[in-house]
Amino acid sequence: MKLSFNLKLSQSLKLTPLLQQSIKLLQASQVEINDLINDYINENPFLEYEDNLSISKPRNQYTKNYNANENQDDFYDIFENQTKNLTLKEFLIENSGVFSMSEREQLVFYYLIDAINDDGYLITDFHDLINDIPISPEISFFELEAALKTIQACSHPGIGSRNLSECLTLQLENIKDTKNITKIAQIITKDYLNYIPANKVSELSRKISASEDEIQNAIKLIKSLNPRPGQIFKAIEKNDFINHDLEVINKNNQWEIFLNDEEFLKLKIVNHYDELLQKENSLKDKFQEARWLVKNLEQRSITILRVSKEIMSYQVNFLDNGEEFIKPLKLKDIAEKLELHESTISRVTNNKFIKTPHGLFELKFFFSKAVASTEKDGTSSKSILAKIRYIVNNEDKKKPYSDEKIVLLLKQEGIVVARRTIAKYRDILNIAPSNQRKG
Repeated sequence: MKLSFNLKLSQSLKLTPLLQQSIKLLQASQVEINDLINDYINENPFLEYEDNLSISKPRNQYTKNYNANENQDDFYDIFENQTKNLTLKEFLIENSGVFSMSEREQLVFYYLIDAINDDGYLITDFHDLINDIPISPEISFFELEAALKTIQACSHPGIGSRNLSECLTLQLENIKDTKNITKIAQIITKDYLNYIPANKVSELSRKISASEDEIQNAIKLIKSLNPRPGQIFKAIEKNDFINHDLEVINKNNQWEIFLNDEEFLKLKIVNHYDELLQKENSLKDKFQEARWLVKNLEQRSITILRVSKEIMSYQVNFLDNGEEFIKPLKLKDIAEKLELHESTISRVTNNKFIKTPHGLFELKFFFSKAVASTEKDGTSSKSILAKIRYIVNNEDKKKPYSDEKIVLLLKQEGIVVARRTIAKYRDILNIAPSNQRKG
C-alpha cells in the first residue's frame, strides 16, 4: 500500500451570523418580523420595545386544516389536515435538504423555487431561466426538467406545475381507486380540460370510450382537486388582514413613499445595558446579538424604502393612471440601478405590500415581461392583463368579443399579441371564452 498526500483548493461561500440574520429579516413579511421581535424580546435581556410598549401583538400562526374535497369522497383525501406553518418557498427549501446536490444543482433548484408563485405554479419560462441563472457552462433544459421533477415529487401534489392541466394531472397521479375513474380523469385533464366548463359529457364519452356516468364521476373528481395548491401555505383566517409596509402619496404633484411603521413593533437596546454586562459577563454574546438585530432591522427598512422608491420611479404612469399603464420591469433593472444583487431585490419585494391610489399591491406585482408594441420598451404583460379585463368588462354582453376581436382592439393601441396569448391571459384572469360569456 502506497501512502500519498493530496492538496485540493476550493472556494465556498460561508455566511456570517450577521449576514444570515440580515437575509432572514429582509425576506420576512412584517407579520413574521413582529413574531421574531416578540421572540427576541422574550429571550434577550438587552432588548425592549421602543416607546415602552408592553402589550405584545398577537402572534399570527396562520394554522388551518385544509380540505380540498368538501364532499369527502372515499377515494380522495390527500389534502386533508395540511397544517400551515411555513411559507411555500420555505417549505420547498426545507425539503431540498433531504437531497444530496452539487452546488450547480442547488443553484438551479433555488432559482426554480424562486420562480414558483404563491399558487404553486412555475411562472418563468425555461428559456428565461437559462438566461437568468449566472453559471457556466449554461444550464440545459434537461437539468431544469430534472430539478423541476424533483420539486414536484418532494412537495404537495401540483406544486411546480407549468399550467392547470399539469397541476391537476400531478394530483390525479396520487389518487388510487378501483373504478378506473382516476384514469379517465387523467385523460380529460391532459387533453380535454376545456370540455369541462361547457359540460360536454356526451362528446367526452365518445372520445374517451367511457360511459356518461364514468365521465360525470371523473369530472366530479377533477372539480374536487385544488387548482391553486400553493395556497395551502397562505391560508388566511377570517380575522387576519394585511398591513401595508409602505404607502405612496401625491404631495405637490410629486409622488412620495413612506414606510408605514405605526402598526409594527420596534426594538431598541435597554438603557441599563452597562449594568447588565458588569453583573453578568457571560451575556456579551446576547448583547452583540441585540446590537446586530437592531442594526439589521434599521438596514431592512432602509433597503425596502430604497427599492420601493426605485420601483415607483419606473411606474409613475401606473401611479397617475392605473394598472393599464404598468411598464415592463425586471429585477435586473432595479438591481443594477441600486447596485444590489437580484436575489436581494427578490427578497425585498416578496410579501411586502404598498398602498397606492389604485389599491394595495405586493411589490413584486410591479415586475413583468415586455410584450411587443409600438412603445419603445414594449408593453408590460400586467398592462395587457388589465386592458383585457377592461375590454371584457365593457363589452356588449349580448355580443361578447372573441379572442380574435380582442387581438384587433389591442393592435389598435399598438400592442401586438397572438390569439393564443389572449386565451392564456383570459385563463389567468378567469375569464370564460366569448361563447360562454354571452348574456
